[in-house]
Amino acid sequence: MYARARELCQQIGETPQLFQMLWGLWAFYIVRAENKVAHELGEQLLTLAQGVRDPAFLLQAHYSLGVTLMNLGQFPLARGHFEQSLALYDPQQHRLQALLYGAFDPKIAALSVSALVLWMLGYPDQALTKSQEALVLARELSHPSSLAQALVWGAWLHQYRREGQEAQEQAEAALALSTDHGFALWLTMATIFRGWALAEQGQGAEGIAQLHQGLTAQRANEF
Repeated sequence: MYARARELCQQIGETPQLFQMLWGLWAFYIVRAENKVAHELGEQLLTLAQGVRDPAFLLQAHYSLGVTLMNLGQFPLARGHFEQSLALYDPQQHRLQALLYGAFDPKIAALSVSALVLWMLGYPDQALTKSQEALVLARELSHPSSLAQALVWGAWLHQYRREGQEAQEQAEAALALSTDHGFALWLTMATIFRGWALAEQGQGAEGIAQLHQGLTAQRANEF
């Protein structure tokens, strides 16, 4: 669908529609861990955004490249893109972008993911600060999908920090929220992190069962 839409938009030459379709393609490939293709699409997004000098497009393009480069292990470059995305964010202009790109607030997303990058670069305290900032903003906005994302990425950070109780608390909050609102991806990821947290705290059998449950759901939904 997105590939066909991209062809049509290129024929018409409408930048906003083309950008949204390219972003949708990028999201499809990044979830499938096809990072080479995702990187190519991210570069196209940035080129397109730079061509029209639109801050809304630029912040999404930098976010997309930040995620992709993180997956590719290029953490310094990923950090730079997240910083540029956050610097461009204007709450009055860009909060409605959640309606167009991934159903999450762009600042919350950039804060949440950049926290993991900071951890990888050896800045655990800065990473925790970013994660907490994302949670505070998500609760202020009362935006369920953004909050679910912030909770899941926060649980992931606590996993890296070997903080089982904190990981469990955030995973369980994400589970409840995702169940209420039908967020399949965040539900799956929260289940996996809850399983790890339980196992980390000595509840091996229940934790492994949760991990299997989450991984089975992930495979079934092809996340």
